[in-house]
Amino acid sequence: MASAGRVLLVEDDETERRALSTLLKSEGLAVLAAENADKALGYLDENVDVVLSDVHMGDVSGLDLLNLWKKRKPDTQFILLTGHSSVNSAVEAIKAGAFDYVTKPVNATELVLLIHRAIDLVNKDKEIDRLRRRLDQKFGLDRIVGQSQQMKDVFDKIQRAAPVDSTVMILGESGTGKELVAQALHHNSPRKNSPFVAVNCAAVPATLVESELFGHVRGAFTGATDRRIGRFEQADGGTLFIDEIGDFELGLQAKLLRVLETLTITPVGGHEDHKVDVRVLAATSRDLRKMVDEGKFREDLFYRLNVVTIELPPLRDRPDDIPILVEYLLKEITEQKHTPRRHVSHEVMERLQAYPWPGNVRELRNTLESMLVLAQGDIITERDMPDRILAGALTAASGKDLPAGLTMDKLERLAITRALEQCAGNRTQAAARLEISVRTLQRKLRQYQIEGQEKTLHNDVLTQA
Repeated sequence: MASAGRVLLVEDDETERRALSTLLKSEGLAVLAAENADKALGYLDENVDVVLSDVHMGDVSGLDLLNLWKKRKPDTQFILLTGHSSVNSAVEAIKAGAFDYVTKPVNATELVLLIHRAIDLVNKDKEIDRLRRRLDQKFGLDRIVGQSQQMKDVFDKIQRAAPVDSTVMILGESGTGKELVAQALHHNSPRKNSPFVAVNCAAVPATLVESELFGHVRGAFTGATDRRIGRFEQADGGTLFIDEIGDFELGLQAKLLRVLETLTITPVGGHEDHKVDVRVLAATSRDLRKMVDEGKFREDLFYRLNVVTIELPPLRDRPDDIPILVEYLLKEITEQKHTPRRHVSHEVMERLQAYPWPGNVRELRNTLESMLVLAQGDIITERDMPDRILAGALTAASGKDLPAGLTMDKLERLAITRALEQCAGNRTQAAARLEISVRTLQRKLRQYQIEGQEKTLHNDVLTQA
């Protein structure tokens, strides 16, 4: 279960307030209590993680309290208590920024689970801010987020390699953040006040790579109407980051090796050498050692570049970093796009953690931006997810290919019936296994008209596919 947090209970019925307070305290939660919205607002400075409030409380409703509180403390999560007749009000509250609502009479298990999920979300926000401050102060890594052991190892290598003026090879799949690591190395080096220059070999036509790096003199080739300063000269005194070094043509590798060893460049078409003072960082998504064995990359250049190696793990190998990455990226995107802050539902987070992310963090960021555009409320749900992500997550979770013709509805029905079978029909246990609320499970059972059919539907779903 999630770590304990501080809950403010706002309930005008004294009997219910005492009962709920006892329940929450028995779960290890710190509980503050208020009988109305006015008194609740007196706790604004008490570091409350979650407000659990009744909707109807006299002159100032739970929805009014939500709006007033969020203006001062936007990161606090709200859960509303409501009767069946007031569900529409609760739905409106969710649109206004509430985390969720619970109908009365309260299901204790469902309520406690919901509160812990809300506290988890608050803790993730706090962890993001803490990591941001710590990493920025220590490493300048405010845009590289992760708390897995793999990422801790990366941070440690950056810290040790940054002050030393050695060549660093950064390895990793596309989208893992290799340039961010290069920037962090520069930011924490003695060269941090000098230029950081980046060049992507894969993005430069092969015929122009030499000119791009070393510059050219006037008349060196057709179109060379003026002298051009290359990237090495631009980075003089600072750091040059050569991305996708594996795409560097074999014929130019000898020239690059000479420059790395002598720190002397000769512009294309020129005869005068120029000394430069540059630290070189290189990166690639290719297997350079294999390329050396195949004769596609010079062995001497490989060893000259590979003085220090920092390897970035693919996102699929660190799924525990995804929740904190998601919240960080959502915050970054909403700030850049000037849109309201949104969060993903627990079900969506599970799907995101199950998906293999071939495009790594870059793909995750683009997916989240797409979901933000499509989202209808403050909580991003499965209906806002691209089909390829949802299907890919379910395929990865099942560990095998999906049957032909298995639609998204059938996939969800399959997950529900499988959970019910595993829990012998116990809906509370099945909901916990699926990590959804009992209320959500009941709604799904009605939606798919499978109440009472749990035992046979699992096979039916596969047969129909």
